[in-house]
Amino acid sequence: MIRDYEEAIDNVVAHLKIEHDIDVVFEDEELGAYYHDAKIIGINTNEALQEQLYVLLHEAGHAILKIEHKKYLETRDETLQSKLSLLREEMEAWKEGRTLAERMRIGINDGTWAMFCKQNLEDYIEWATS
Repeated sequence: MIRDYEEAIDNVVAHLKIEHDIDVVFEDEELGAYYHDAKIIGINTNEALQEQLYVLLHEAGHAILKIEHKKYLETRDETLQSKLSLLREEMEAWKEGRTLAERMRIGINDGTWAMFCKQNLEDYIEWATS
């Protein structure tokens, strides 16, 4: 498993810049999001390094899949089909982030990853099914 989260984060940041021309901004007020038009990923530095890495991988998934990150709160009036589409995009970004970690040989604990994904998808699932 990961022994040095900072090194893994640095490697993902370099990969994103070189392969996808995506910049990563680390600030204590960031929400953890991919800003498609600006080609920037924001990461909250108040979070633990493991969480920063997992969020970075997820947002990288959005960038690699070219899916603009949309928060469900911004789309409250959408149809069920649109809600499910947004939920599917979120799930795909998590999957792509995990695939990126594998390609980069970043050892991720499957149980920890699954729990983190579940926690982050719960609000989307509740919103999409309400």
